[in-house]
Amino acid sequence: MSITNNINLFADLLSKRLKNGLPGSEAQDIMAPSNRRELVKLSTDADKARPSSILIILYPDSMGDISTVFIKRVEYPGVHSGQIAFPGGKFETEDTSLLQTALRETKEEIGLEIPENLVAGKLTNLYVPPSNYIISPYVAVLDKIPLLNPDFIEVAEAFSVPLSHFLSPESRVVRSYKTNSGIEIPIPGFTFGNYFIWGATAMIFSEFLEVIKSINNN
Repeated sequence: MSITNNINLFADLLSKRLKNGLPGSEAQDIMAPSNRRELVKLSTDADKARPSSILIILYPDSMGDISTVFIKRVEYPGVHSGQIAFPGGKFETEDTSLLQTALRETKEEIGLEIPENLVAGKLTNLYVPPSNYIISPYVAVLDKIPLLNPDFIEVAEAFSVPLSHFLSPESRVVRSYKTNSGIEIPIPGFTFGNYFIWGATAMIFSEFLEVIKSINNN
């Protein structure tokens, strides 16, 4: 995406668009794993899902594009081990809101303190059956390139990608994934170099990209 005016104008347009009706679950489902419907149906604890939130961080990069930040989680004995994600995590009792959760986790994971007034808005919540989380996705727009300082206890790597890369159909692929039961299923996702972005992150990002497309078309 080329910045034809300025980042403040983009932030204003994005904020207005996020308040004017969201693409919702239909846009999320474009990048849903093929077994998601079954997992949701089989879930017996959805009403006890743990609240969590993530932050999509946007900023003007040196190439005149708008980039966003991803993290790669460290390897650990859990369902999201080693996956590509947005900064974020579970709601803690000291958090005043889920937005505050996203901002706190962003500071803890990548060392980036973002003022609340830079948050443009929120996307549609997403339920994640494997971990029984319900994710509230927020979007923040910065006016300069951020300095990332990952906490390597939680984050193996932090990296940025221009949004224009994901607006190309070539960034979307389908790969085979073996479930815990040994069944091979097709998983849609986004690629960037050797990175494969799938699951909840891809579903959240799918809705976000539909929002960006609608801004570009106006």
